[in-house]
Amino acid sequence: MTRNRIVARAVLTAGVAAAASLAMALPAQAHGGGNRQDVTCDGTLGAQTVRNVVVADGTACVLENTNVTGTVTVGAGAALDATGVKVFKSVTATGSGRVSLTETVVVGGVTSAGVGIARFTDTVVLGSVAVSGDTSFSATGSGFAGNLSGTTVNRFDVADSYVLGTLSAVDAYSGANFCGNWVYGNAKITNGGAALLLGGATGCAGNEVNGDVVLKDNQAYVGIDGNTIDGDLNCTGNDPEPVIGTNTVRGDKLGQCA
Repeated sequence: MTRNRIVARAVLTAGVAAAASLAMALPAQAHGGGNRQDVTCDGTLGAQTVRNVVVADGTACVLENTNVTGTVTVGAGAALDATGVKVFKSVTATGSGRVSLTETVVVGGVTSAGVGIARFTDTVVLGSVAVSGDTSFSATGSGFAGNLSGTTVNRFDVADSYVLGTLSAVDAYSGANFCGNWVYGNAKITNGGAALLLGGATGCAGNEVNGDVVLKDNQAYVGIDGNTIDGDLNCTGNDPEPVIGTNTVRGDKLGQCA
């Protein structure tokens, strides 16, 4: 692992501890204040502390430097744009038009189903992230302390990010790019319907994976290049067969990647 990856891991771990500590302290501090309330957001909500935020069906909410001591729920056809926000429980979006989190910390998990666009930029999520249902998902410069998964999604792109759990993409029918990431657990990409890049292209750096990499039953071009994999690289049932570049694999190369 490069020095930059070691530093990044240390920074992310420190961020996890700091955010968790803040999550425990903030509700107690806010309990006596006048801002601890449930809010239905249709418009812009600024630097204040609230309890739960609901973005009603078909509306749009902008959160800027807001502290949410509870949950954020995004309804069908709704849009959420959050910048500099701290959410101390979870974010749930169902059938929404857009969910965009920038420089945001979510202490719980994120669940996104049937969302048109889900975008994470310079964001840290301490729980797991599960994306499903025709979503175009992208994460850039973000950290995930739990698992990061996409199931039956449109696209699933992850770049320059850190995943302390597992990374998985199943049925990404418009393809996926994984570029310049560090993954502590396993990475598994299966049943993709369009081109998949695991490093090795202009603007798509190789990845570092501490666990195994599994590429299975993908039905389009698969390119694997410039990656460092501490576990096995296992490729089966891909059609066409993956195009293998120069990778450092400390475990075994299996199947089509042998």
